[in-house]
Amino acid sequence: MIRVLFCLSLSILLVACSVLPEPTPVALYRLPPPGQPPAAEVRKGTQLAALRLAQPAATDALGGNRLLVLTADHRYQAYPRARWAAPMPLLWRDWLLDAFWRDGRVARLSSDGDGLQARLELGGVLRALNVEMREGGPVAVIRYDARLVDTGSRRILASRRFEAQAPMAGPAEAEAVAALGRAADRLARELIDWSLAAAP
Repeated sequence: MIRVLFCLSLSILLVACSVLPEPTPVALYRLPPPGQPPAAEVRKGTQLAALRLAQPAATDALGGNRLLVLTADHRYQAYPRARWAAPMPLLWRDWLLDAFWRDGRVARLSSDGDGLQARLELGGVLRALNVEMREGGPVAVIRYDARLVDTGSRRILASRRFEAQAPMAGPAEAEAVAALGRAADRLARELIDWSLAAAP
């Protein structure tokens, strides 16, 4: 009797497994690595002793890891088979940290996740890291409200909104990631120059 019940249970389980749909494969993406800075900037050498990069604040929509598209009627949609490898605020902070390292003009870099002290911290609010549908076609958009803060006094030394856009070569998710990488490069170049100029 027990054997009969076991065989029956196994048969039901196998039938259920065959009925359930196959899981849809999901591709994990990261932003393409930052481009190398111009040779003239590399030759300038160190200009700032230390800087800590903080994970930016973000809305609930931008706090996840979905690859988002903002439609013409201001609704967020997402590529169904694509995800960022990390939540967008963390992805952006780590990508910027890499960009500062490659630039080479800050001697000591850290993130707020390291638990290290630093006199200056660069943080802010991530307003957009997504595709926007425009009349001329889809465009990758990154919008970042940056703040340079004195960590000792908690005083804001400087703040500025940065925005960069890049047209997409096609509608696929890979083209979206590539275009966001180009936009990130443009924004990072301005952000790094501004951060160094604003630091006391």
